[in-house]
Amino acid sequence: MSWRERLGDRVITVDQAAALVKDGDRVAVGLPEPAPFLNALAQRPGLAGVTVMSGVAAAGGLRCARAGIRVVTMFASPVTRGAIAAGEIDFVPLSFHAGAGFVERFAPTVAAVAVAEPQADGTVRPGAAMAFDDAMVRRARANGGITIAVVVESQPQVPGEAFHVDNFDYFVALPTPEGAAPAIIRDTSVHIERFARLLDEFIPDGATLQAGVGGVPDEALGLLKHKRDLGIHTEVLGPGLSSLVTAGVANGSRKSLYPGLAVCTIVGPAALDFANGNEAVRILNARECLDPRVIAQNRDLRCVNSAVEVDLAGQVNAEMVQGTQFSGVGGQLDFFRACRLGEDSLSILAIESTAAEGRVSRIVPWIPERHVVTSSRYDVDVVVTEHGVAWLRDRSTRERARGLIEVAAPEHRARLVEEAGRLGLL
Repeated sequence: MSWRERLGDRVITVDQAAALVKDGDRVAVGLPEPAPFLNALAQRPGLAGVTVMSGVAAAGGLRCARAGIRVVTMFASPVTRGAIAAGEIDFVPLSFHAGAGFVERFAPTVAAVAVAEPQADGTVRPGAAMAFDDAMVRRARANGGITIAVVVESQPQVPGEAFHVDNFDYFVALPTPEGAAPAIIRDTSVHIERFARLLDEFIPDGATLQAGVGGVPDEALGLLKHKRDLGIHTEVLGPGLSSLVTAGVANGSRKSLYPGLAVCTIVGPAALDFANGNEAVRILNARECLDPRVIAQNRDLRCVNSAVEVDLAGQVNAEMVQGTQFSGVGGQLDFFRACRLGEDSLSILAIESTAAEGRVSRIVPWIPERHVVTSSRYDVDVVVTEHGVAWLRDRSTRERARGLIEVAAPEHRARLVEEAGRLGLL
């Protein structure tokens, strides 16, 4: 018997699901965004006072916004950056761990989350992401609201936290929907082997790794195949870290938390096949997976993240480009805060020294006007570029400025020295 047959009249069409939303509802949609449900909602004429909360608003959220429905999100995607800048979509700055609390306070009356195909025992796995989908479903049920499972039949069955069919009122079947996997922004580097060599000295055998969203951290760490007994506790499980598991390098045997398991809250598109049914992987909700107090229980924690720019004081902008919200903080702040709680932990920033084919330095004198500080100067221990390593931990402001100038691109160093003098940093 198929899952559709088992669930009977609880299986409805996407249009029927959208028709359940009424005036004044607060609709929470999970990650990845169930775009077909939102597309159908956007086509509902005459809805009033409806707000959609999406962890990462994408094409479906944009259609809702342009249909007059208020949309709020915690992360800008490529298709919604312009809408956020134009005020069509509201951006709420939150760390990933804080997102679950925001869901609780948002108090959804409707929750629609993408899931994998329900199993015969009633288990409903979250597919590519749990994130705060569990909080959305739990809070909507507590409010006496409606819960909808958008079943993506192509989604992986990832071991770990899961729902049960009884957690949902209705099920919508979508074999190959738009937005079937979370959008991951990847910033690849031609210097990836150089980054791997520089990061190598900071990664002892037995360390637990986190790689931030973006190509440089994940790709570089994925080259460390000569290491032994590494562990993984990360926000997004990407191809680099998953390759360490496949190679037997990241076996988690020395982990002090979740030994033997690669822990994440999102599985990136390139790691979906790897994670499908893989008992070495555990997907957790973001409230636990990204709680700094939980993360810090991993000994020899090494958190490697990327950024748009870092200034000579050690302040990091990881979310804005040219005054526009480009992404969000994601898990960077949660993992860097965890490093502050662990004596044997290191927070590492790995970035290319330039952008725009070398014309723009990503080491800047000061975070520019209309940009924001994502991680403060108190959060980062080490900055790595293709030109070398700058230690920030335990360094004076002058030592930090000198170190960061030394790892900037050579053609930009003279200007940085001049600006540092003007700012009183040298």
